Amino acid sequence: MFSLYDSILKGGHVVDPANNVDGIFDVAINKGKIESVSDSLDGHGDTESFDVSGKIVMPGHIDSHAHLSTPGGDIDRSYGHRMLAESGTTTALDLAGNPSILCEGIKLRGAGLNVACIAGLQPAVTIPSEKPSRNVIRDLIYKLKDNGGIGVKMLGGYYPFSPETSSEIIQEANDQESWVAFHVGTKDSGSDITGLREVPQIIGRGRLHVAHVNSYTRGLTDTAEKEAEEAIKIISEIKNQVVSEVYLAQINGTNGLCDEDGNLVYNVARNCMVARKYSPDDNGLRKALFDGYGSAVIERDGRMILVSGSEAVEIWESNSTNQALSFPVNSPIANYKLVTAKNPQGDFVIDAISTDGGALPRNVAIERTMALVTFGALSISEAVKKLSCNPAEMLGLKDRGHFSQGAEADITIVDPSTGKACMSFVKGNVIMKDGKSVSQGGNWLILAEGEKIAKNSGIPYEIIDLSLSKLYR
Repeated sequence: MFSLYDSILKGGHVVDPANNVDGIFDVAINKGKIESVSDSLDGHGDTESFDVSGKIVMPGHIDSHAHLSTPGGDIDRSYGHRMLAESGTTTALDLAGNPSILCEGIKLRGAGLNVACIAGLQPAVTIPSEKPSRNVIRDLIYKLKDNGGIGVKMLGGYYPFSPETSSEIIQEANDQESWVAFHVGTKDSGSDITGLREVPQIIGRGRLHVAHVNSYTRGLTDTAEKEAEEAIKIISEIKNQVVSEVYLAQINGTNGLCDEDGNLVYNVARNCMVARKYSPDDNGLRKALFDGYGSAVIERDGRMILVSGSEAVEIWESNSTNQALSFPVNSPIANYKLVTAKNPQGDFVIDAISTDGGALPRNVAIERTMALVTFGALSISEAVKKLSCNPAEMLGLKDRGHFSQGAEADITIVDPSTGKACMSFVKGNVIMKDGKSVSQGGNWLILAEGEKIAKNSGIPYEIIDLSLSKLYR
């Protein structure tokens, strides 16, 4: 077949579950869109050809939980654009960021990604208090949408609200058809399985994105395996009201801030200490870092990396304890159960596999998922559903997550010998090749209310409609 194509990916193992495609085909791209998936496509003299034989060609990885602009000052999360692109991601939801900071990050360190942003709710910083009125919540979400965000996230592991306030935030976001995510935990519970148990009551009849379900199954109240089984049961019972994801890295991300008495401020950091029987204070944290159990997250040569031992202690102390840290607290057994669990209808209980990374050095969603394929826990088609199709449905990105004619040519190519992405495209343009970022800028995903500010930013943008998302349909 001969036609006018801008580029053709030749001879790859194309996996497109939405169209029941799983075999060796060529993929033609024209004007940033998928033109054809067929046998032996040929172009003209100006068509660029990519030999992807022996590689897996899948719709671009959509990361439903990443960090690219989180306020706080402990690390510059804009470095995460390149880190995500180099892992094979093409689209990311910046979960608990700031749209203005995201905009500047795209300009400064963008790597060609599609990015949407929701704001984290931090009392006295992004929301006036721990007990905001319904009118305050309403106006905050309106303003956020005008500024280019698409919703809000409650940070229960760091800035917990009461169950009643948490419920009101969900209700108001739902009324405005804005995104609303929850790192579980309230004034009455922890950032663990006890917090997840509260969700059905807090959500009522509402809709919610339950963030990183694996973070609540770390064995703090029971074994990690039993907590995972309980989490699956809880999510299953509210499946029609929630979207959810897990990440597969063993390391987490938190902050080592201590109060004037030396006690760790944040629930997540305290949990990390208790999990390995360190005291949840500055002395325990100092020992955990020195022992190599904990690591500090720092920038080096344009990437965020982990350092431990005396260097980590020095960094943490030099930043007056307000330092991004990481601990290997996620259970592989719990992750396995959560990723593979299905309901009686054969649908996955947990919708997607995310990174919860970006600037945090744990962008391993693709390679860990491919390891599960090698192990036999997932088929290649199921892996692509978790990495691309399902998160596209979560966000209502109808033109992504598949290779139908006219879909956006967002593509991730994976080397099955390593399980890692080796090339990726956004809108038909190469943004990563041989594991290295080769693009700049980005595409800002906004709601209609944010069009004015997006236009003024000079950044390419795209209006999305959350009424099409799995959260609201």
